[in-house]
Amino acid sequence: MMAPMRLQATAISYSNSKALDVARSLPKKTLADLNLPNPLASIVHQADRNGKQQPVLMVGTRRLTRKTTTASAYQQGNFHNLVTNIWAALGINEQQQPPAPDQNASRRSASLKLKAKLKSAAVGGNVVELRKSVLPPVAPEHASKKCLVLDLDETLVHSSFVPTTNPDYIISVDIDRTVHQVYVCRRPGAEEFLIEMAKYYEIVVYTASLSKYADPLLDKLDPEGVIRHRLYREHCVQYEGNYVKDLSLLNRDITQTIIIDSAPTSYIFHPRNAIGCSSFIDDSNDRELKSIARFLENIHDVEDSQLAEHIFLVQHQLTLPEIGNAWTS
Repeated sequence: MMAPMRLQATAISYSNSKALDVARSLPKKTLADLNLPNPLASIVHQADRNGKQQPVLMVGTRRLTRKTTTASAYQQGNFHNLVTNIWAALGINEQQQPPAPDQNASRRSASLKLKAKLKSAAVGGNVVELRKSVLPPVAPEHASKKCLVLDLDETLVHSSFVPTTNPDYIISVDIDRTVHQVYVCRRPGAEEFLIEMAKYYEIVVYTASLSKYADPLLDKLDPEGVIRHRLYREHCVQYEGNYVKDLSLLNRDITQTIIIDSAPTSYIFHPRNAIGCSSFIDDSNDRELKSIARFLENIHDVEDSQLAEHIFLVQHQLTLPEIGNAWTS
C-alpha cells in the first residue's frame, strides 16, 4: 500500500517541477506586453502627437452625448485655423468679420446647436448637470485683462511614466500608498511664456489631469506664481469619451477668454475661443510657445475693429513660425 502512495507523490512532485521549468522558460511579460493600464495613466491625461485625447475610463459617471459626429474635432489643432476663433474670443461682432468659408459656417452652426442643447439639458440619463462657476470673480488688478486659459500636458509639458534622459522635473505621486515617479519634459520657453503672458492676461491653467500630479508640477513650472487659478479633471465635462473644458463655467466674459490647447476635443464647446497648438512630446527645437506669445502680446489690447484685420491677414497669409517675425518686422 505504501509503495503506490510514494509513487504517486513522486509523480506529482515531478509534474510540479516540470511545470515550473516550463513556466521559467516562457518569455517574461511586461506591463505593456500584458496591455494592463499603468496606474499613473489614471491621474495624468494626455494627448497623442495628433492632438487626440487618450480614452477616458468610464466609471458610471454622467456624460454629455449627441448623435451628430465630432470627427472634425479630432483634426490637428493649429494656429492657422484660428480666424473665426479669435474674433469671438475678443468680442468682435459677426458684421466685422471677413467672409468665412462654408466649412467655418457649418462649424459655427454645429457649435450653436450644441450650446442650445446644453442650455436645455436636464439632469439624468446621459446628460450631465449644468454646474455653477468654478472660479471666483475676477480680481480688481485683472479687471482690464483678458482671460488666457492654458492646457498643461502636451501644451506646456510632456510627462513620462518611465525614466527619461535629463528630465526637467521629477514628480513624486502617491497612488494607493505607493509612490510613483513622473518624469517631466518642459516645452521650450514654457516658464518664460507664463511670466510674459501674465503681464497682459489673467492666466488660468485648465487640465484634465488630477491635482495630485498637476499641483507639484505647476509649483515647479511656475516658481513666480503668475498662474492665478488652477482647474483640474473634476472641473471638466465628460462628453463623447473626452474631457471637455467648458469655458462657460469660468465666471469670465466669454468674449474676452482665449484657450490654448493641444487637443481640439478639449475646446469643442467653444472652438471660436481656441488657439490650437501642436502636441509637444520631446522636440528640443520646438518654438511654438514663442510664436504664440508674440501674437498674444500684440493683440491683448487691440481694438476690435483692428483685430479682425490683423487676424484675417495673419491667418490667411502666414504659417505659425512666420507670425512672430510678422509682428516684429
